[in-house]
Amino acid sequence: MKKCSLLYVTFALVILLGFVHFVAESLYLYWTVWWLDNIVHALAGFTIGLFIIWFLFYSSIFYKRSPTILESILNALLYVIIIGIGWEIFEYVNGITQSTEGYTLDIVHDLIADALGAILAGIIGSRGIFRTTADPTYLQS
Repeated sequence: MKKCSLLYVTFALVILLGFVHFVAESLYLYWTVWWLDNIVHALAGFTIGLFIIWFLFYSSIFYKRSPTILESILNALLYVIIIGIGWEIFEYVNGITQSTEGYTLDIVHDLIADALGAILAGIIGSRGIFRTTADPTYLQS
């Protein structure tokens, strides 16, 4: 069985995330389905986390070795939280926050969902299941 590059999986997840967001915005699902925002944030955290792991480890730009599970989780978590905070600032500055509960509570929920997605990405990304055998520069630790 040929293994699929993590970048391709990440690209497919970006397409899925865009589709879910488009449908949720079009049908006002973010306002009628209370848990959908958490799912979308977790999926976004997972997608960004996988991309970070690919960029740091699988692309061979920075490292040419397998990441440990701790490295994967910490890197994914760090960058996802930074991007998540940046996104929340972007929403606040542009006035696109429409939380039904308090804004602070909404931010906390969003960042927790982002973090859970990043942790899952770190666990999956460290497994090496997306490593392609055709890449001679990728070394196992």
